[in-house]
Amino acid sequence: MTGTRRLVGLLLVAFLGVAAPIGAAAAAPGVPTVDDGQATLRIVIDELVPAIPGPDDVLRISGRVISSARTAVSDVSVQLRRSESPLGTRQDVGQVFGAGLTPATGDPDARVVAGASTTVDASLPPGGRGAFTLRVPVADLGFTEAGTYALGLEALAREDGVDATSVRKGVVRTFLSWYPPGSTVTPIQLVWLWPLADWPARTADGTLLDNRTPAELSPGGRLDQLLQIGGRFRSTVSWLADPALLQTAAGMTQGYQVLQDGALVVGDQEQQAETWLTELSDVTRAAGLRALPYADIDASAVTRAGMSNDVVRAVTQGPAVASSALGSAVVGDLYWAPFGRINRPALDVLASAGVTTLVLSADAMPATDPAQPTDGMAIAALPTSVGSIRTVLTDPGLTKTLSLPQRSASDVILARQRFLAETALIAQALPADQSARAVVAAPSSVRWAPTASLLSPLLRATRTAPWLSALSLQDLLTAPTSSTSRQRAGYSSHARDAELGEDYMLRVSRLNARLDVLSSIIDDPTGISEPFAEALLRSESSAWRTEPLAGERLLTSISEGLDEETARVRVLSVGTITFSGDTGRVPVTITNELDRSVTVGLDLRGRPALRLSSEPLTGIRIEAGKMASVDIVARVVGGDPLAVDVQLLGPEGESYGKPATITVTSTAYARAAAWVVAAAFLAILVFVVVGVTRRIRKAQAARGPSGLGR
Repeated sequence: MTGTRRLVGLLLVAFLGVAAPIGAAAAAPGVPTVDDGQATLRIVIDELVPAIPGPDDVLRISGRVISSARTAVSDVSVQLRRSESPLGTRQDVGQVFGAGLTPATGDPDARVVAGASTTVDASLPPGGRGAFTLRVPVADLGFTEAGTYALGLEALAREDGVDATSVRKGVVRTFLSWYPPGSTVTPIQLVWLWPLADWPARTADGTLLDNRTPAELSPGGRLDQLLQIGGRFRSTVSWLADPALLQTAAGMTQGYQVLQDGALVVGDQEQQAETWLTELSDVTRAAGLRALPYADIDASAVTRAGMSNDVVRAVTQGPAVASSALGSAVVGDLYWAPFGRINRPALDVLASAGVTTLVLSADAMPATDPAQPTDGMAIAALPTSVGSIRTVLTDPGLTKTLSLPQRSASDVILARQRFLAETALIAQALPADQSARAVVAAPSSVRWAPTASLLSPLLRATRTAPWLSALSLQDLLTAPTSSTSRQRAGYSSHARDAELGEDYMLRVSRLNARLDVLSSIIDDPTGISEPFAEALLRSESSAWRTEPLAGERLLTSISEGLDEETARVRVLSVGTITFSGDTGRVPVTITNELDRSVTVGLDLRGRPALRLSSEPLTGIRIEAGKMASVDIVARVVGGDPLAVDVQLLGPEGESYGKPATITVTSTAYARAAAWVVAAAFLAILVFVVVGVTRRIRKAQAARGPSGLGR
């Protein structure tokens, strides 16, 4: 069997040796690839420096080779490859990145870099690993013209009993952009959108339902890292923030509680929250900060649910909340559509609410002519029912790159080099005299979690790469709109399905209605209705698209809070009320445990309703902390006890809170029954007397005169 496998291997080597010269992208002579396309050696890159090389630099690549082969492999080595010439288009980036072990169209990294190889290990067992380091003077890479080149790291090895010589067992590909001094490249302007937002799981009384936000605001947390990285490049990034996050951080500085395992725990991150807010205020003082709508509301879902007023409130209240938290004026005329898509009704509502800038993915507004290029055209006009608004179009390729896995140093390096390659190819493709030369880099979500090892070099590249120059969002918005004709791509079923669900929004709608009734009975609801209204806006956040269970928990907590607040105004009456007739007065006691006066109505509702008639009372005013007693007239039909709900009402006759239950009976029907029995007895008695009398008379008549003569 072993001999057969060796023979197959030799035949394979011979075949590949013949086939190698065919095609410019064929494998290098003497370095055949495995025939089944399955990599058995995985290459992990731990370091690739410099990210943007200069002519006198030395390229250093270090990493590890990890074996997943079923048997030991021998003579393990790594060598460096590159493309014959610079890549031509952005599409080439995707093809290089997705090329496998044996690409059908040939290796994109066809040339072996002479002298750029190193031995890893004489033998690697299954699961074994070996380290490597390559040092190559950039001058030895043989670049003849400026541009972006594909790089390949190829793992070579021999499997005993299978391979006669070392063959390719694994490969990883990346990019290196080479623009030496004197290169003729006109920089493109790169706008970095830098959003700060959290998952707003905070109840109406300020309790945090989890410890996520405090942890993210603390040193080393997600939000702290974004602030620290952005702060080092404060003139490069354009800051955006969710006012609900700033409000939470400001509230934490005054003390806060967290719900953990069903118990309230006092939080201990007050100082960290204060430090974070202070630093944010400092780093955004010069560059400025724009507020997103409050809680990053899911405008499409909320509008579809018929609650467009909430969208308007989120837009109009956001700047005031953010300004209060930071202690300085914050502009808030921008909406970032979740995942870069928005439906037309929500767009119209946002525009009518005062939104003047919309952030969409460029995929959402393609060119009317598919052949028309749109790279570099980051601003477009989008028509709405109240006029056109400016639309910032994020680059889908850069968004995808920022969303690549970042679990390891290797992932980060590959993402970093791809981002640089994408931007370099955009700059290369655009005519130097084209007025629109701006690209927007932005994550797919405002709640992003990138790593510092990715962002820091990318932001430095924005300043140092010869094909890039930094541009602020404000400057972008003052640029003229591109003349390229665009169209709305439509709102797909996939985008619709990503919204907050219909059942979820129905729960929100019902809670909104309950809050409206509570607010309507309080003579001055200030300070009571606002916390619940803001909590409900937080429940409408697009954050819950990806974490629906957390949104459900927030809704449950809001509902329980409304129950408690509503129950402070309630009916105390219980027991049985007896009418002496079919009509009577029902005494009702109402308590108001709020710290302000209320005005309510009152209604009696029989079960069944046909047995009770009553006119509701209105305008019952109860002072703060007091009780009031009223009588309400009712008429009962029938003598059996009747269950009656005593229901408080709002000003429009809507039910308020849970009803109290009493029992109503009437003695009128018992007396009536007694009179009927008495009348029947008298009637029977009369009937008997009349019958007896008739019989006596008949007997006397029968005896007549003859009876007298005896």
